[in-house]
Amino acid sequence: MERVQKFLSSAGYASRRKAEEFIKSGQVFINGKKAKLGDKVDPEKDTVKVYGKVVKPIPQKIYIALNKPKGYVVSKKDPRGRKTVFSLLPEELRNKVWNIGRLDFETEGLLLMTNDGDLTQTLAHPKFEHEKEYEVAVREIPAETQLEKLREGVVIATGLTAPATVKTKNGNIHITIREGKKRQIRRMFDAVGLSIKNLKRLRVNKFKLPGNLASGHYILIKREDII
Repeated sequence: MERVQKFLSSAGYASRRKAEEFIKSGQVFINGKKAKLGDKVDPEKDTVKVYGKVVKPIPQKIYIALNKPKGYVVSKKDPRGRKTVFSLLPEELRNKVWNIGRLDFETEGLLLMTNDGDLTQTLAHPKFEHEKEYEVAVREIPAETQLEKLREGVVIATGLTAPATVKTKNGNIHITIREGKKRQIRRMFDAVGLSIKNLKRLRVNKFKLPGNLASGHYILIKREDII
């Protein structure tokens, strides 16, 4: 027996958080009865429906590392008609996985995708403080005082950022953060007076973007590669 929201995420239907939203809105039914948060199901015996559609457990977990190009939206659909990262996957995978976290339209690099709701929850939850490393090309020559401010934390729209690891390498800045506020890197650099030419994510937790993985391409990986 497992909680219905965990079952939905394990079945690849939605992340745990999204599954909870479906339950709260009254769209999840267990054997014909409206589900509540905390209700448990036996995947072998119970029938679970969301919006009238039966959700079946999936036998295999999928883990994808995509090298996201610039000019793609991290979404399954875009109301403005822009290209989405899911169009880079083969058709048989597009509806089986979701993205873990986001990269904005002009940011490139590592994007993880999965149908593992537990992994999504673990990587997304702030309390675990998983590292995310970025390579940043800037238009100016950074002063040591600017780099030190990034290390110590700066005030952006959502508040004070946590301390970061900041190094320079081959003329670029490598920054590692342990939180994931919206457009955080861009806002941090703007706050210290550095303008970004290019932003690329290199690593999420243990997994580093392979140097031979071309932009727009993906590889299948294992859970233990990530966490």
